[in-house]
Amino acid sequence: MGFLIKFLLGFMVVYFLLRSVAAFLIGKRGKQSPNYRQQRTQQTKQPDNQQDRIIEYQKKKFESSDVEDVDFVELKDKKQN
Repeated sequence: MGFLIKFLLGFMVVYFLLRSVAAFLIGKRGKQSPNYRQQRTQQTKQPDNQQDRIIEYQKKKFESSDVEDVDFVELKDKKQN
């Protein structure tokens, strides 16, 4: 029984050590990421006027719309008959 308790305590110590090292490394990386986010937000261009905003909205709406198959009917000129 004493071996099992020592094993569990040892496992918990190793787990918490690895977790704290990972948190430290992720925290260090997290400080660098805001610079990347700032650069990325600066790259996205906002529309200058209302017409550009409408066009951007219509493009996004068109790109997200479902595609439907359509059968085309050929219309002939009445003068040619």
